[in-house]
Amino acid sequence: MRTRLFLFLLALLPLALQAQIEDASDIFRELKGLDGVWFMPTDRGDRLEIWSVADDSTLIGRHVRIRIETGDTVTLETMRIERRADTVQFIAIVRGQNENKPVVFNLTTADYDGYVFENPEHDDPKKIIYRLLGNRELQVNTEGTRGSRTVKQEYVFEREFNPGAVQFRVRAGMNVFNMRQTGTLLTTPEFKAGPGWELGTTFAFKGRGGYITLNVDVGFLGRNVKAKSGFATVEQRDTGLVFVQYERDLTYRQAWLGFAVYPELTFRRDGRLSIYAGPYVNALLINRGKGLDLPGTSSVYDANSDFKRKDIGLLGGFQYKMNFTKKDLEGKLGIRATYGLSNIDALYTRGCNNPAYCNGSITLQGISLYYSINILKL
Repeated sequence: MRTRLFLFLLALLPLALQAQIEDASDIFRELKGLDGVWFMPTDRGDRLEIWSVADDSTLIGRHVRIRIETGDTVTLETMRIERRADTVQFIAIVRGQNENKPVVFNLTTADYDGYVFENPEHDDPKKIIYRLLGNRELQVNTEGTRGSRTVKQEYVFEREFNPGAVQFRVRAGMNVFNMRQTGTLLTTPEFKAGPGWELGTTFAFKGRGGYITLNVDVGFLGRNVKAKSGFATVEQRDTGLVFVQYERDLTYRQAWLGFAVYPELTFRRDGRLSIYAGPYVNALLINRGKGLDLPGTSSVYDANSDFKRKDIGLLGGFQYKMNFTKKDLEGKLGIRATYGLSNIDALYTRGCNNPAYCNGSITLQGISLYYSINILKL
């Protein structure tokens, strides 16, 4: 009876070990850090582990040796790391072993000491441990039995960095913008933020090592800001001094052409979270006011001419890799804040003869939520 119970518990052991893993999707994302070429020099020629991301749930790898005599590449082992529901498995096919059939190892532990894959029913190895040390070193340890003795092996690989990559991204999103009044103006306008839209493209030049990316951004921005103000001024015309009454109770509907250059920092190589900041320049293409617009009888004084046509400032934000499709399009969900530095006012200081009464300025501030994909992945 005890023997049967022992055998039953032994049969359940792989399932028990497999059930210990939580957050399998997060662990698999961390394992994507294996992506790339790792090499280890030996007296018999270099050994390499070559990993690539097949999709959101599969890593494909090869363990090869380069013969020092001829330079030929010999494949010693083919490997896969797969996420299946709440489990992560390491599947290996070793040349000349196990009739070249796959052997499955279940992930049982994932912590600072590494990722531990186990198969107690296999002899050598029973355990495979992958440990990423920073971005440059990979340790692979195996433990098994040969006859009555325990066998341990250790391999230490260094990363072979690939050349930088280029991405061509398209993005779409929505924004909320408002205008900010500073200093002294003829009157104190009241501005309220309104929702808008964004469409754009980004050329991303990814540096060696994957930590720093230089982005060149070009796009169109729709901004809608509500404004309420009213004042009168005396202006010099060809016919003499003229009393002009201004009133605004409307929504400015604007379209801007935007250009920005900004570096992006990723905390881990090919990590999910990144931050960025840099300058931008926007050119006003369309400005229309819907609502009360006085005097509005001349193109010189209507709402279309209330603002200058250039907006210069700073932008900053963060992005998080997130795919909404089965195909890996390197999708990124981002939040961006924009802070205008240039004075875009062309109304409230118009006709002001005394700078002491009209030395203020109006700038644009806003926040955007967007999603972008790398169309080169299509």
